[in-house]
Order: sequence, then C-alpha cells, then structure tokens
Amino acid sequence: MPISRAEHVGSLKRPAALLQKRSDFQNGQCTAEELKVCEDECIAEVVRMQLELGLTTVTDGEYRRTYFYDGIYDCVTGTRVVKDPPEHMFQGKMQRTKPLYGEAFDFLKKVAGPENVGKLKVTMGSPEWYHFRHGKYTYEPSAYSTDDEYFADLAKVYREEIQDLYSRGCRRIQIDDPILTCFCDEKLRNVMVQEGVDPEALLDTYIRVINGCVWDRPAGMVVGIHLCRGNVKPNREPFTWGPYDRIAKKLFNELNVDYYYLEYDTERAGTFGPLRYLPRNKHVVLGLVSTKTPEVEDPETLRGRIMQAAEVIARGEITRSLEDALDQLSLSPQCGFASHAPGFEIITHEVMAEKLKLVVDVARTVWGKP
Repeated sequence: MPISRAEHVGSLKRPAALLQKRSDFQNGQCTAEELKVCEDECIAEVVRMQLELGLTTVTDGEYRRTYFYDGIYDCVTGTRVVKDPPEHMFQGKMQRTKPLYGEAFDFLKKVAGPENVGKLKVTMGSPEWYHFRHGKYTYEPSAYSTDDEYFADLAKVYREEIQDLYSRGCRRIQIDDPILTCFCDEKLRNVMVQEGVDPEALLDTYIRVINGCVWDRPAGMVVGIHLCRGNVKPNREPFTWGPYDRIAKKLFNELNVDYYYLEYDTERAGTFGPLRYLPRNKHVVLGLVSTKTPEVEDPETLRGRIMQAAEVIARGEITRSLEDALDQLSLSPQCGFASHAPGFEIITHEVMAEKLKLVVDVARTVWGKP
C-alpha cells in the first residue's frame, strides 16, 4: 500500500443542509430515506473536494454520524442507551448481526471511483471507549462475569467488521482513540489511583484489547490509531494534557498497529522526544495543522517541524539515516474537523479546505508527492 503523505483524520465539516436534514429526521420531520439522499449528495461532493485538493487519504467525512464513535456500540446487540452510571450499558451478550460500516464504504467506493479505492479510509471508535467511561457499570453481571469476557466479544465484533470491510475492498482503517492520551495526563492518572486503579495495568489491558481487535487482519489491511486529546469542548480546549513520554515505549512497541496519528498542534503535547522509540516498521502521522483555529499555519514552520521530528527518529534507540526517518512520517491536521456533527463554528468550510490544501502542498515539498 503506497504511503499517504497528505493525511487527514477523517471527519469533515458538515454542510448546513445536512445538519438541518439530520435535525429534521431526529424531530420526526423527514424520513430515513430522505436523510440518506441528503447524506449521499453531501458525501459525493466532499469526496470530489478531497480528490480535487490532491489528498491521498479520502473519507466520507463521517457525514452519516453525529459523533465520531457512532456505528459500533449503537449497532451491536445487547446494549441500551444510558446517560451516566450507575446504569449498566450492556444488558446482554454483544454480537455483530449486520455490517457496521460496509454499506457506507460501498457508497464511498462508488463515488470515489475504482482508481481511488486505495485512498479510501474507514474510521471507527475505540474498543475501550465505554469501559473507561463506565468502569464497573459497563455491563450487567448477568451479561458478562469478567472484563475479559466482555472484551473478547467486543474484539470479535471488530475482527468480523474488519474482515467484512476488507472483502469489500477497504485497505485502510483508523481507530479513533481518545482514551490512550488519558495515560499521558498526570491529573487523570491521579484520579485513577484515587479510584483504586493502577494506570499502568489499565494501559496494558487496553493495549491487549486493541491488539485483540486487529490481530488477524488480512495481509494488506493497514491499521492506524489516532490518539485524540478531545475535540468537542465549546472553548476548543482539549480534554487531556501532557506529553507522550509516559506511554511512548509501550505505544510504539507493544501496540500492533501500522500508523500512529499523533496530535502535536500545541506545546502542551510535548516535544518530539518520544518518537525516539519508533521502530523501523511503524509510521507516524504528525498532526501539526490545527482544526481548532482559523489561522492557517506557516508552510516553512511546518516543514521545519517535520524535519525536527525526523531528526529525533534518526537519533533514536534504533538509529537510522535521516532519509529513512523522514520516510516514516506523514503530515495531517491534528484531529478531525467535526468530531461532533456541527464542528466548531469558527472553522468554516473555506478554512477547512485551505488547511487541507496546505497539508497537500507541504507534503509535496517535503516528500515530492502528497
């Protein structure tokens, strides 16, 4: 699979017409079929935009979702909607009884055209999402007696979905994970300790869970993970702070994925130092372009930061040439442009397009192609 140098995380700003149509549907003012027609039209348009900009990663913008994690937990059996603990979310055994993203991928493939299938990427929420949020209230004891049982069924859902997507022609998936960065945040680690949770043991568990979801992926299926720091607060502040140093060694050497999408748009994410642990067979997508501010970044500054990251990798625990280190990098915005359907009002469609074009242009100057 050719390396994509001009990446993006997945979600894109929804057109006003789509937001209105989904609101109409939720209020019982239009049918599911009418909503789907609007989704299809908007997806076709946003795919054209990505291809015209020269992006080598193309998604459906997550236009069929309200939140980035939609499509798994709301589609498997055994669940019910709860607002907060102490209500248990899983009332019965979890099963995947139908494709989760397959139909959406089929439409994406159709509008992108056969010559662009290799550029297509499907994003999905992280498997530890609800466990971290709900803890012991994740499932009823009558459904699962242990976390291991729960995670085994969850991993089976992911593996089945990945196999199905592969059979449809998908070769790139990305897990959007806002949980792993919690282990970088000292305040959140302290909260875990106060609750009687060992942060390192829980991190080890979640790494095993993610690995269990992807261990038997078909040859040729590229798996990436986006370490999200939060992209929904009205003030545009992240949920988690702190550098990757706390988790980098385990992240790069124990997590069985190919690509790491790392947010590096603010100083609070720390330095590129943790990249010294990157093995030769892994790839990092540097999230240097912000989806939270309308100001367009300076191309020279971006190029300089990419070279700084490459130098750290070159001098890392496993030394390599600067050229080889640079080959293990790509560029992207730090997060999606609409992790929740409306996105940030301050980021317009025009700003989004300008920032995506910037990613393509900088990638071309650094690597010779996007």
